[in-house]
Amino acid sequence: MGATESAITDVLHAVRELHSATEALFDAVAERYGINRNDLRCLEIIERDGPLGPGRLGGLSGFSPAAVTKILDRLEAAGYVVRRPSLTDRRAQVVEVAAGHNEWRRAVWQPVVTEASAVLGSLPDAELRGLAATLQRLAEVNRGQAEGLSEST
Repeated sequence: MGATESAITDVLHAVRELHSATEALFDAVAERYGINRNDLRCLEIIERDGPLGPGRLGGLSGFSPAAVTKILDRLEAAGYVVRRPSLTDRRAQVVEVAAGHNEWRRAVWQPVVTEASAVLGSLPDAELRGLAATLQRLAEVNRGQAEGLSEST
């Protein structure tokens, strides 16, 4: 038995609300960090997937090599990331979160994690696993649609 159109509409509406609330949160975090949203976007990628090379960061963020260089310059000057030589390719650099940034990051994000964990903790494991799988599939839909829109321009 499939979902009703009304239930799907309710979920899509909730996803849009979550997206808007997340955007507002990221705006507030960027302001607190004293950086712009593109810089925060890259910092989030480095925190999640780093250490990584600038080329990989460009691929994950969708920014050009020149834009990534400028973003990394700003993030490094602000003390949020460090660049170091790659251990496997002496011509390459690797970017990682600066050690001093971890304390600042925890202070900003821990209240979010604590409250979100309380909400999620009220759900049974099976429901959480289903939710995680559904969110991953929705993320894949969005990535595919973004690629399609980029290719059509």
